[in-house]
Amino acid sequence: MKVISEEAYYGFVIQRFSLSDTFSTSANNKGLIICYALATCPNVRMVSLELEADFEEIGVPTAWHNWHNNETFTVAYKTIHDFLDVYDHDDFGRWRLIINCENTEIRISGRRTETEIGLSYSDEKKINLLPLLYEVETSTFGYNDYDKTIIDLLKNEYRMSEKRAVLTVQKLLSHKDIYDEFVMTATSGEYADRSSAIKAEGFTAEALNTEYPLSLLGAYNFLIYLRESPEAALEELKKGLPKK
Repeated sequence: MKVISEEAYYGFVIQRFSLSDTFSTSANNKGLIICYALATCPNVRMVSLELEADFEEIGVPTAWHNWHNNETFTVAYKTIHDFLDVYDHDDFGRWRLIINCENTEIRISGRRTETEIGLSYSDEKKINLLPLLYEVETSTFGYNDYDKTIIDLLKNEYRMSEKRAVLTVQKLLSHKDIYDEFVMTATSGEYADRSSAIKAEGFTAEALNTEYPLSLLGAYNFLIYLRESPEAALEELKKGLPKK
């Protein structure tokens, strides 16, 4: 997340932020996910939400316009999937949200595909919105569809946050064969058979886990390192990771 701009304008503070670290399985719905996360954030109260279809030229009316207050929104969209099922399509354009935070009304707007949002509120009370927006950004990692057993394993065994667990799964999934073997080994408690175990530069996860100061997860991450940057990884094994 980063602050893009801030200015005072006729009694209002106007700010723009980019919530670029928002989790999404699709680049086309990051703005929608931010909208939903803001609307359901436990530390604010949603007042109203407007959602509009997009249009291509000036003078062409929008195809549809939906409005919700807190009560109707909660009934209609109990989960992020309920929300995306309705609005994650090409003709969705803009959203405008009003929330109450610290007894101040804050107006927020954004677009379906964009992580940039604009906010405005009265300059009578200066509010630091960074903690709230960081909380919202981080909460989106809870919308993942990854194997809950693996996410919980990472959170419990390696004391990871939801966000860190999701990022770890994403990294492992960049090499599906390594991810699959990690899942098998981590859930069964047994290494893959040596004859079929994945090797990178001659190393298996078992060898990295037993001969070097690497956890099981660290061993599989190091397999990825060996596969992607073999020279650097081998040098690190030689100089920086003494055998147990």
